[in-house]
Amino acid sequence: MRVLLIDPVTTAKTLQVESRRKLRRGIGYPGLGLFTVAALTPPDIEVKVIDESVDDIADDFVPDLVGISVQAPTAPYAYELSARYKSAGIPVVLGGIHVSLNPEEALEHADAIVIGEAELTWPRLIEDFRRGRLQRSYWANGLADLDASPPPRRDLMCLDDYQIPCVVQASKGCPFGCEFCSLYAYVGYRPRFRRIDRVVEEIRALPGNAVLFADDNIYANRDFARRLFRALAPLKRDWVAESTWHIAFDDETLTLASDAGCAGLFVGFDSINQQHRVRKVPGSGDPVETYSRAIRNIVEKGMACVAAFVFGLDSDDASVFERSFAVVRDGGAHLVNFSVLVPYPGTPVFKRLEWEGRITERDWSKYISPNVCFEPKRMSAAELYEGTLWAQKEFFALGHVIKTAVRTSRQLGWGRGLLALKLNLAQRRNWGKGSGNGG
Repeated sequence: MRVLLIDPVTTAKTLQVESRRKLRRGIGYPGLGLFTVAALTPPDIEVKVIDESVDDIADDFVPDLVGISVQAPTAPYAYELSARYKSAGIPVVLGGIHVSLNPEEALEHADAIVIGEAELTWPRLIEDFRRGRLQRSYWANGLADLDASPPPRRDLMCLDDYQIPCVVQASKGCPFGCEFCSLYAYVGYRPRFRRIDRVVEEIRALPGNAVLFADDNIYANRDFARRLFRALAPLKRDWVAESTWHIAFDDETLTLASDAGCAGLFVGFDSINQQHRVRKVPGSGDPVETYSRAIRNIVEKGMACVAAFVFGLDSDDASVFERSFAVVRDGGAHLVNFSVLVPYPGTPVFKRLEWEGRITERDWSKYISPNVCFEPKRMSAAELYEGTLWAQKEFFALGHVIKTAVRTSRQLGWGRGLLALKLNLAQRRNWGKGSGNGG
């Protein structure tokens, strides 16, 4: 028996495949989802995983069953792929965040769908398929135990195609229920954690020196983060992770992260405005100074900072772009992710905007920044689009990129300065070609 698992690229209408591949090869890393599904598949079944952003779907592998992971912007293309295999008589299973949030839509395009995490559904689906009793829907009853989940099938990865091929997950979830976050809508905001000794054992077995944590928020739980960082220190590995900005004001934990080998943090600042549904900014103080200080605190500990902002929340007016750029300029961020709010179908923000009559686009392939798929509250759609492009142009202007590389070399060493130059040049070539928020 043969199973083909596909992670499709965004449809060419909004993002050219080759452009996507160059970006992934320049700054990317492999997703763990389908490689974990492969590990959940019985060993007597031959499995092939295609990350279409770095590889093509080859005709020489004829599967008995196809599984396709679907996110909102890939949904139209994923449905086309599904129809292609179904017309050839090959059953197709659809899963992923978009399917879990929009099951009725997905079911129209598949022989079966997986709703929720695959650890609780895939083994049963495979057994049913083998017996000729494939059901239409497989619902996960609860959330997966991370320690019961097998390590991903790294032997199936094209490791040379990624900037950081070694990816590990120590936890899932984030305590902040951001309205726009599809991961929150998918699995809620209760963090789950793996046993730290198992995380350390997994990292110890990985080649090379660089590791990326795929955790939604490495600082989701302060005690866990501190214990994890202490356990990582003896490994002498460089690693990067995603966090909310709160870690920047926890000096002891930030020091532990630095001592443990943290080379950089992708920091979700989300909005410069205090009154918004993200609920992360304190009720007092200047958010520009707070966020600038957060970046400086991270940099002063010897770590790079990638500052992420989402534009278009209801509290945002046309001043949000210059104020947000002031944060990354004054704080000294090494990279940025400026994106338009993407109200992914099935998320709380999509449901609210739809109820308010403000959704203006229903072609899911266009649900990728800087496309504006809704009517903003305090500015026009054109202002939101142009303002986001302005912020990107300002940061990725060649002069600013070079200055950032020089400053990074002085702060963090020439190796990281060259890396910052490489990553920012890659983003400069691809800015405006697509990103998203919250999964």
